[in-house]
Amino acid sequence: MANRRDFLKQGALLAGAVAFTPNLAHSAAPLPINNTDDEAYWKLVREQFPLSKDRIFLNNGTLGPSPYGVIHEVQNDMLDVDTTGRYGGHDELAIEALAEFLNTKHTEISLTRNVTEGINIACWGLPLTKGDEVIMTNHEHVGHAVPWLNRAKLDGVVITVINLGKTADETLTNIKNAITKKTKVISVPHIPCTIGQILPVKAICELAKQNNIWSIIDGAHPPGMLVTDLKDLGCDVYISCCHKWMCGPKGTGFLYVSEAKRNQIQAYYGGGGVDTGWDMLSKPPILNGYAENGHRYFYGTQNYSMFKGITKAIEFQNQIGKAFIEKRVRALATYLQENLIKLSSNLEMLTPTEAISRGAQVSFKIKDREMTKLQIHCNEQHITTRYVAENNINCLRISTHIYNNQTEIDAFLTAVDKFIRL
Repeated sequence: MANRRDFLKQGALLAGAVAFTPNLAHSAAPLPINNTDDEAYWKLVREQFPLSKDRIFLNNGTLGPSPYGVIHEVQNDMLDVDTTGRYGGHDELAIEALAEFLNTKHTEISLTRNVTEGINIACWGLPLTKGDEVIMTNHEHVGHAVPWLNRAKLDGVVITVINLGKTADETLTNIKNAITKKTKVISVPHIPCTIGQILPVKAICELAKQNNIWSIIDGAHPPGMLVTDLKDLGCDVYISCCHKWMCGPKGTGFLYVSEAKRNQIQAYYGGGGVDTGWDMLSKPPILNGYAENGHRYFYGTQNYSMFKGITKAIEFQNQIGKAFIEKRVRALATYLQENLIKLSSNLEMLTPTEAISRGAQVSFKIKDREMTKLQIHCNEQHITTRYVAENNINCLRISTHIYNNQTEIDAFLTAVDKFIRL
């Protein structure tokens, strides 16, 4: 009888899931070729996404919903693969699209599944020995922190943690003061997952270069939010994903290694595409060498359909305009920050108010209040947010993107105000 009840229960759950499955055949009206910075245009942008109209989504920093065009591209290509049995292999078009989007060479881009994978490749590939020092911050994501902590545990490298400053200059000064003769790497987030602060990455990378130090940037958030020019930033390594502000398929990302540094980061995983030739019949069997492009760091069968969705996501971004997107999301976040500060003297704003140090994320806390309760309160109002537990910060992080609008932010502000008055 128990088994029958479990079966019926599972059947009911399945029926419920089917009932709420979105109609992927849906497609939004195409966006006009010439965009205009008015709410009518941004409403059309919102209609490109299958986001529920009954919920306000303010957590793009965790996961960026994809527009219909990207979803259809992935769905249709996966169907074609399973219909024809064709082998997808590596998607060179996605690499080309990413290189153009980021203003770099296609030979410097490797396809990955996420930021964590790219950080592990760089972290373990660097020629470091016991006692070498790595500068990091007190605002790291687990995917950036744990690879380095693991290398410290196993190889004896030393992690030096600096505090983020209230301004870009203060942060840069903190890093300068942490550099010693043993410093070999500066590995920091472009925008930390915690408080949305934009670090002065270009200046940090220049500082690293002046001191013959590696610059490795956890760039999980900026691409798709900010105009991201890797050549201008001047970093040695930049790691990001395509499933946040780029609104690409989930589980896709990229690793950038500058051409000048490629031969200094050892590839530890091997497979199809990594090598320049191998021979199991010679005595002894040999590996000739490593690919002189991004294929050095990724290998084997890839989900071609997912990577094809990257190209579609970049097309979508370019159709709207990268600078236009940055202007929009910054404006929404600025409006949010300025009005949050007005709500109460008990509200502590953690994201800098300095314009160059803030992007599309705003983090704050309320004095003597548990911020998980505010997150629950917002969820009851059908507003999705992100509680930040990292490093005991205990704050709420709000992310704005192109599908959001001022009316939604006003609704969130009202929810916060009610919570403060409880």
